[in-house]
Amino acid sequence: MADDALRRHYDGLPREGGFPARCHMELPRRTLSGARVVNVGCRRGKGCYKLSELVGPTGRVTGIDWRPPLIDEARAGVSAALERSRMPRSNMTFAVAYPEQLRSAVAPESADYVYLNSSLALFADPLRALRECWAVLAPAGTLLLECAVAESEGPSAARALTVEAARHLGNAVQAAPSRAQLMGWLAEAGFMAPVLREEHEVAADRGSVFDHRVPTVPGDDATYRLVALEARKPR
Repeated sequence: MADDALRRHYDGLPREGGFPARCHMELPRRTLSGARVVNVGCRRGKGCYKLSELVGPTGRVTGIDWRPPLIDEARAGVSAALERSRMPRSNMTFAVAYPEQLRSAVAPESADYVYLNSSLALFADPLRALRECWAVLAPAGTLLLECAVAESEGPSAARALTVEAARHLGNAVQAAPSRAQLMGWLAEAGFMAPVLREEHEVAADRGSVFDHRVPTVPGDDATYRLVALEARKPR
């Protein structure tokens, strides 16, 4: 996909609302101290600030987003985040890049973890984005992925239309791949079979605030599960 096609796709996504506005962050229970973490689709940096505390002063967090105004906000919030965490110095950097061009901002094999929170289904090319995640991970590095998956018994053509409409709305739940499709993407990108860390039902109209609802595609027969996976890159 050419640069102009990527730009048109991401410029067409709504800036606010939808499932990406949430910051669930089902992180691994083991320590991340000293780790190098890349947060793809970091938005205003809230997740990066949390990761900054978890990796500590010897770790490093890189926040990536395709929306320059959100990256500006993330950078502006670093000082307040450091005051809250009492970190002696910043261990965070932020950069603007499309997920499909992650290596334009992150060196190959430089990350111990790549974290993707809920927005994979809205990427212009999810498989290409996962390949970029694989490329920036060091050998034996881990992708931490939170993603909705769809379960539907309806016609595949109807499902495809729902996904297309949901991507235009910015609804990452209704745009979700099937579980089999997600597993296929991970395998094709080069990851080992993933480990499921968490799974629960999620509503298509769930927004960033408990009592807030987001636009949905009508006539959708699918049900959705939010899964949190760990997928390792081979050594």
